[in-house]
Parts: sequence; C-alpha cells; structure tokens
Amino acid sequence: MRKPVKYRIAFLIVAAACFYVGTLFLPETLPDIILSFEGIWANAQWRDTLLVTLAYFVFLPALYYFWIIQIGKQALWKLLLVLSLSSLVARYNYPEQLAYYFEFITYLKYPIIAVLMVIEILLLVTIVKALWGARKLSGDSRIHMLEQYEGDNIYEKGSKEAKKLELALMFAHEPASWYYAIPRFSRNHVPAIANLHLWSAQWWHVSLVCVALVVATYASYLAIALWSETVAIVVATLVFYLIVMFIANYRVSKHYSVYLIKDKLMVNNSWWGMTVIPLSNIKQVETGSWTAASTKEQFHFGRGNANVKLTFVSEQKYYSGLATFIEPMDTLYLSVDDPSALHGICQLNTEQMGSESEVSPQII
Repeated sequence: MRKPVKYRIAFLIVAAACFYVGTLFLPETLPDIILSFEGIWANAQWRDTLLVTLAYFVFLPALYYFWIIQIGKQALWKLLLVLSLSSLVARYNYPEQLAYYFEFITYLKYPIIAVLMVIEILLLVTIVKALWGARKLSGDSRIHMLEQYEGDNIYEKGSKEAKKLELALMFAHEPASWYYAIPRFSRNHVPAIANLHLWSAQWWHVSLVCVALVVATYASYLAIALWSETVAIVVATLVFYLIVMFIANYRVSKHYSVYLIKDKLMVNNSWWGMTVIPLSNIKQVETGSWTAASTKEQFHFGRGNANVKLTFVSEQKYYSGLATFIEPMDTLYLSVDDPSALHGICQLNTEQMGSESEVSPQII
C-alpha cells in the first residue's frame, strides 16, 4: 500500500475517533465563568470543551494538511472540507451556549437546498443527454471529458483549468456509471487488451456488496425514521442508488480494465481509480515479476505479483476516489491476465509513433 493511501486511511480513523471521543467529553451545558484562560482551565466543563475545540479546529485541520495535502500532493482548498465537517459536528454536539455560534450551518441549509435542486435538475438533463449520446461511444465517457478540457494548464495544481477538469470528471462519473452498468449502452465499447486481477471482477464480490448495500439501506432508514421519515426515505434512496456504481464497478473490473482507445491506453483500477496514458508518454514496457512488497511505494494495480511495468516519459496523472484525488506517477506496475498481449500492443504502438516522428519533416 502506497504512503498517501496509508495516511488517507489513517486520517479517516483518527478523525472518526476524534469526533466520537469529543462527543463523549462535551458537556450538555456550561457554567457562567469569567472568560479567561485561567477561568476556563480551572473549570472541568470549559476545559473539556476547549480541548475538544482544539482537536476539531486545530489538530484535525493540521493533520489533514500534512497527511493529505502535503503527502498526497492535493489542492490546498480541500482543507475547507475538514473545517466544514468540524463545524457541522460542533453545531449538533456543542453545549447550547456555544452551538449558537455554529447556527450559520442551519441557516445555510435553505440556500444550499435551493442550489442543490437547481444542480440536480441540470445534472438530470446532463445525464439524460449523456446517456443518449453514450449509445454511440466506443469507450469510457470520462475520456471524452478529459479530451474536452485538455490543455497546457489542466495539471497545474490550483489552476482554473485544473479545477474545471476535476469538477468535470467528478460529474462525468455519474453518466459513465450508467454507461457501464447497462450492457446495452456499452455494447460498442472497444475490446480489452487484458484484464487486471481484481476481486471486484468476481461474481461473489458483487453479490456480497449488493447484500451489504441492501442491509445498509434498511439500517439507515431505521436509524433516521424516528427523527424524520422524509429524510430517512431520501437518505435510504441515496444509499441504495450506489448499486448502479457497484454494478459498473463489477463490469469495468471484469471486462474493461485495460484497453486501447485511439492513441491512449486506458487503465481502470476497478471503478474508483483510472488513468489515461498517451502512448507517446510510455517510455518503456517490461514484462517480468515484481512482488507487492517491492512495489509498495509505487502504483501497483491488480492483486498478486505485477507482471507488466510501464515507465513514463513524464509524470502521468492517476484519478482516484471518483477523481477527488489526483496523484502523479512516473511508473506503473500491473498484474494482468495476458501480459504478453499488453506488452506487444504497447511496444508496437510506441515503436510506430517513434518511427513516424523520425521520418516526419522538421520545420526550422
């Protein structure tokens, strides 16, 4: 497991523990005292609240900055995510005297709902148009979004073009999930060169996931129904809606994990991660055997030992977590069922492109 992934998982565990322990330590009410450091520290309720506040709004953001943004090389604006989450938890768990200051979270829900409704309507129109157009597509519809926003500054962290591309890719996962989940929509898909060794490509995996999703849907409804039946129905529906992505995950992993489209090599590390590699950016293709232990700090797609190694001319981007994380890589290890076919096609295409560049006239 690569270092950024380890720290990402570690942060989720630490954040969940902080929010849970903080809820246990926060008092229901606070006594009236003189607001000074000595007065706050001398009172147990105020002292506990201060420590929880430091954990929520200082410790967790600092941890997110070093573990996610610095190690994972992510955009700085994502720090707002953990601050917003801390504010939301504070609004519903802080003592009444302090929870009032986080009331803006409640006031914002109405304009947010209105904006979300507009976005949902626009998204619905976009999805219907994309699905209709997907009938004639011969590949992953997310690739077309990458081509649409392709430019010199799309990989410059924090640039306007990079933000547009990230948002576009996140939205593109929605129609793409339907494209893959429904076989009729993806019937014109280009054939795969090889397939990664993935658990998500097995029938038992998708069966267990679907059963777990049904249980999670029912549990979420029961947990929220006593508070609000309307909200419970909405949340349960959204949870069960994930079944479309999990079916897409199964079909992508089984049938379309590695394929060639135009002059690009598409690699789907299940549904949740992808990279689109221009053949001109592949410096070397090797076959062999590389253990997971030897590649733990490298990008290694597929279970078991890797049997294909791709070395790039310049850094290649990997989009994970539905394109919420964008990571650079200079080498990629793959564990596929047919390494010779992948090696032969990539090698042939790179040699052809190299010979074409040699015979092409140079303009001085």
